[in-house]
This record gives sequence, C-alpha cells and structure tokens, in this order.
Amino acid sequence: MTRNVLFTFFVLIIASGIGLYAYYPDLQSVSTDQQPPATVEVVRTSLQTRVTETGTIQPSRTIEIKSQFSGEVAQLFVSSGKPVKKGELLAIIRQESSQARQVAQLRAAIQEERLNVNTAQREWIRSQSLLKKGFIAQQALESSEHEYQRTLVHLELAERQLLLALGGNKELFQRYQEGSTQSTRPEEFQVRSPTDGTVLEILVNAGEIITSGTATFGGGTVLMKLADLSRMIVKAKINEVNIPRVEVNQDVDIRLDALPGQAFKGQVTAIAAQGVKEENIVTYDVTIAIHHSTSALRPMLTANVDIVTKRLDDVLTIPLEVLLVNNGDDVVDVLEDGVQKRQKVRVAFRTDTQAVITKGLKEHDQVVIPTFKPTPED
Repeated sequence: MTRNVLFTFFVLIIASGIGLYAYYPDLQSVSTDQQPPATVEVVRTSLQTRVTETGTIQPSRTIEIKSQFSGEVAQLFVSSGKPVKKGELLAIIRQESSQARQVAQLRAAIQEERLNVNTAQREWIRSQSLLKKGFIAQQALESSEHEYQRTLVHLELAERQLLLALGGNKELFQRYQEGSTQSTRPEEFQVRSPTDGTVLEILVNAGEIITSGTATFGGGTVLMKLADLSRMIVKAKINEVNIPRVEVNQDVDIRLDALPGQAFKGQVTAIAAQGVKEENIVTYDVTIAIHHSTSALRPMLTANVDIVTKRLDDVLTIPLEVLLVNNGDDVVDVLEDGVQKRQKVRVAFRTDTQAVITKGLKEHDQVVIPTFKPTPED
C-alpha cells in the first residue's frame, strides 16, 4: 500500500508542474542559459574633429568712396543696392569757395613763375653769346645760369602746391595747367567708381557739405560704400579655448539660418593675431572664404560654421561608451568565442563620440557594451 501512495504522490507532482508551465506561458521563454552581452564591432573608418561657431556673412572687399575735394554734394547718381561698373559716375561735388580761391591763386602763381623762367632762360642764353664775344666775364654767365635754375625750382614748387590743393588728381592738375586762369566759377568734380561692385550704403545727401580725403586728419567724408558681392566671406569669433586648433587652409562647412537645406563650402584664410576681450571672454576673429558664392548670400546674414580641425583616415575606432579605465589604463571587454576577456588598449585620439585605437584591438573585434546594474538598497 505504501508503494501505491508514493506512486500517486509522484504523479501529482508531475501533473502540477505541467499545469503550472501551461498556465504561465512566460515561463516558457526563460532559458537556463545566460544571454550573451551586447557588443559593438571595431571598425576601420575616417574621423573628423570640428570647431563649431556662428559668424556673419560679409563682402570680401568693401571700399569707402571719398571725394578728393571739399565742397557741396551737387548730385548723386546711385542708390543703395545698385550695381555699378568701373568708371561709372557716382556723384558730382561742387568745389567750395575757399578752395576755389586757393586754386586760383596757385594757378596765378604758376603763371608768374613761368614768366620768370622764360626771362631767366633768355638772359642765360644772351650771356652765353656775350661771353663768346668777350663782352662779359665767366662769372656773369654763371650768375645768369644760377638765376635760371632758381626760377625752375620756384616753378616746380608752385606746381606741387597746386597738385596738393587738387587732392593729387593729376588729370585735373593737367587740365588746370592748360586752361585759362580767368574763370572764377567753382569747379564741379566727378566722383567715379574705382571698380565693379554694388552700392552698399549712401552716407551723404545732395546739398551736404563734405571735406576732402586729403584735407583733414581723419581722412574726410565717406560718400558711400561699395562692395564686391560676388565674393563673400564669413567673419567668425572663435573662443580662445578652440583657437589653437584652427589653422589657415582648413575646410569649413557653412549653413545659414536664412537658407535652410542649403550648404556651402569654405576655407579658413586668416586668423587674427590678437584676441578681443568682451565680458571676460576672449575671442579671435577668423576669416573664412566661401567657395561658389551665390546671389542669395547677403551681408550680415548669420552663418553656422563647422571648421574641420583634424581629419583621420583609415583608423580603427570604437564608441567612447565601451572604453573603461582600470588602474589608470584604458581597457575594454572583448568577446572571443563567447568568453568575455578584458583587454588593455592604446587610445591615440578622442572625438566627442569615438576613440581611435592604435594597439590592443583589430578590425571586426567584438567589444562588450558595459552594463551598469543598479546597486540593491540596504
């Protein structure tokens, strides 16, 4: 009887186990074997490090147009935003009365010095003839020659003074040299564009009195600004922490808030030798030339720049998240044939997300992604 009781008890235990297994299907997925850890593969690739900053779109060259003469702005022929060609008439300046009087006086002085030169030259020639005939001594001939040379010097000085009064304009100087000295009407001077470009800004109005670029210490009145909009640059301020990584000729990726979806390429062309301190932050001006500028690029647009500071090709990399530190050494856990093994590695370079490995790993190695289990509460 005892044997029958034991057999019946054994059958009940087995039946209970089968029923529990069927009632809780989740238990069916539980494996007695431990799941393999998650891994990443060591890959051979290229990496870039970048300095990211914002800057401002500007023309590569901006020219300030000034008048060589003081006076009144008689007429303006251009407006802001207008394209102009080299030699195109921009404005007319009517010479101020005081400068007109000065020029008239200098022209009269030149005429007088020319008369003196002609008189002294004739006297010198006459003295040469008299010396040959024995009527005068050698000293008299030398004296007449010296007088002739002195009048030439005075004439040259008077001409230089007139050229200075005309702002160094040799064409106008020549016109005055050949013209009549009787006219007292104020001269009107034409201001022409020195190059092809676009008028960025008009800084004067018709009827305004201006000073010439050569008449005052500050350089005179700026009439307008011209720029070549076919060649644009980015001016960016780079923080002192990042400036040691930036070098001339580095490639730059450029994106604009105003032109989403469009990307431009550029290159670092200049780095300021001295920084600027503002609100206790030191920055350095960096100039970036934009390749293949388009008409959509306008001055003062905000540009987001990524300067490629270093490029590493054909290097072994792993994510930074798998890199561990053990007793001051960089290590990783490598999975080989299902067995996890700790491996010391040499890291040559780090980016924000990747580490470049030069020793300890090879391509296609499987590196374990660390898991951090929560510590049980006491």
